Amino acid sequence: MKSQSVSFSVKEVANILKGTVSGDAGLLISGLCPLHQPVVGHLTFIKGRSQTAAWRTLIKLPEVAVLVEPNMLPEQEALRSLRCTLIIVPSAQLAFLESTNYFYAPEEKDTSIHPTAIIDSTASISDGVSIGAFCVVGPRVQVASGVQLHNSVTLYRDVTIGARSELHTGVVVREGCSIGSDCIIHNNSVIGADGFGYIPDPASGIKKIPHVGVVNIGDHVEIGALTSIDRATIGVTTVGAHTKIDNHVQIGHNVIIGKHCLICAQAGIAGSAVLGDGVVLGGGTGVADHVHICSRVRTGGHSGVTTNIDEPGDYLGMPAIKASIYRRQQVSWKRLTSRDKGSKEG
Repeated sequence: MKSQSVSFSVKEVANILKGTVSGDAGLLISGLCPLHQPVVGHLTFIKGRSQTAAWRTLIKLPEVAVLVEPNMLPEQEALRSLRCTLIIVPSAQLAFLESTNYFYAPEEKDTSIHPTAIIDSTASISDGVSIGAFCVVGPRVQVASGVQLHNSVTLYRDVTIGARSELHTGVVVREGCSIGSDCIIHNNSVIGADGFGYIPDPASGIKKIPHVGVVNIGDHVEIGALTSIDRATIGVTTVGAHTKIDNHVQIGHNVIIGKHCLICAQAGIAGSAVLGDGVVLGGGTGVADHVHICSRVRTGGHSGVTTNIDEPGDYLGMPAIKASIYRRQQVSWKRLTSRDKGSKEG
């Protein structure tokens, strides 16, 4: 992304974002800034009531515009003491996200093929594809229009990449795997390596299970850096459309992930697990092999899902249980240990 070097008045910004102004409607806004690092003439936002302490900071901020929601407004007395300008919108975070389209723009794509790229003669490269230095494109690969391959991307044979997808430096896509349209795969992620499949063998000790399946990534999927998605033993490892996967995530062979899921950093999903639509796995969550998680389940960080989850909701702990039960157990455990400590001291 690059700055557009443009400025809008607060009134213009409010009109674009369908908000109302409280403060200086003529203040010029030339960019965006985080709430904890305010910059004069920039736009920021407050998300949720958890940031109400930020009002103490805002009182001291001149010439800064802040996106807020109606239920976040301070008391009238505090509102009058603010030195910043407010833009009141239905969703501050979504409005802030939309504003990036006006203050920043993606750099223009280079649609050339670098002379150091190695492209097999049987590969099908559509018009408008950008291929960076030291990329390797194997036989029978199909790359649709508008795709951008950054430096050192490696595509094995029979790979398919949909239109307008972007693969950053060091990405590897193995044999037969497919990437949908409008996907982003960040640096050094590997799609389609063999899964971790072995069985005891009296002759050799441990025998490797062949992996002859593939990986299928849906449209509008984003995959963070250094993430691995293993190919299926037989069949397909699947990531549904609009799912977002963080850095350092491990997805095992034959896993099926639904649409609109969020998989946070360092989560691990063992082989043949199935996740429904809209599942959120907190950072460091582990999912056991062959476990089924229904749609609209959320797990807290470092949870361990060891059995099927058949009811939507929030889950915590190891093994993961309903969050409401987990919290009651923690309170009970705290009381029990406190009582035990008291009896020993007595």
